[in-house]
Amino acid sequence: MPAQPFILGVNYWPRRKAMYWWRNFEAAKVREEFGVIKGLGMSLVRIFLLWEDWQPTPDSVDPQALDNLGTVCEIAAELGLQLDVTFFTGHMSGP
Repeated sequence: MPAQPFILGVNYWPRRKAMYWWRNFEAAKVREEFGVIKGLGMSLVRIFLLWEDWQPTPDSVDPQALDNLGTVCEIAAELGLQLDVTFFTGHMSGP
């Protein structure tokens, strides 16, 4: 059996925004922190989409959140990072 590479990754929550990063999205901060992750030798980043930030009403998805996710995907691709996207987290570290 051929050896497969060991994938090293991290759950991502921005340092200063934690689970509230989608509400106050800053691409420059994501780029900076993904650069740190890459610099530490990791290749996979798991991100979490919080339900309340992504589906403001039962029949809609926030178009700005979709645009921000596209930006996160572009940043990850530019840095050679893989993403593991968790759809949808109903609660995280709080009520």
